[in-house]
Amino acid sequence: MISFVIDGAEFAKAAWNALIFTPARSPIPAAKMYLSGEESYLLATDTYTIGRPSLGPTRGVVRPVSRDLTREDLSRLDKVGRASKGEVRIDVPEDNGLIVNGLQVDVQEVIPDRTASVSYDRSVWDRCRALMERLEREEPSIPELLALDPELLARFGKIKTPKGTTPLLDMRITSPSDPILIRCGPNFMGALMPVDRAVASQAATRGGEFLW
Repeated sequence: MISFVIDGAEFAKAAWNALIFTPARSPIPAAKMYLSGEESYLLATDTYTIGRPSLGPTRGVVRPVSRDLTREDLSRLDKVGRASKGEVRIDVPEDNGLIVNGLQVDVQEVIPDRTASVSYDRSVWDRCRALMERLEREEPSIPELLALDPELLARFGKIKTPKGTTPLLDMRITSPSDPILIRCGPNFMGALMPVDRAVASQAATRGGEFLW
């Protein structure tokens, strides 16, 4: 079993930030937690936006593992992290579940294995990671006009950053049609897809092809 210790408040913020990017009507019904010794993070998307809150390097993770987390799971992890009033120990058993225990306060949350109960195309995570890596390599180029959906942009205004850090957004724009890479504080990176004007002008509501 893999175990590591992390600050409960920062863990709660990461869970909250992933929850923002896993809306109730999302076609992707879960976020993904990636754990490794180099960097651990959560990844969430509804195919219009991507949220990637980082947990930083995690000692004790001897091999990379990942776990599915539903909206309910993320909400419960946010609550247990805030209630811990200090550090939490995260245990990752072989059966694909997740156990979080407070070290200063006696609180616990047990997340069951979601592999069988949550059905979706999990290749979306490889595509999200590849997209984020590509956007980091692209040369910035600010277009004269850029259309954004204000409802989607507003999600980035709900991100929680570590105490004493700024919630301002740094945007890396490469074209009017490519996703925008967004950084917020030291631990959050995400992406926002601009509106396709040609499609939007003919669409009555935002649908599957409205943005992407």
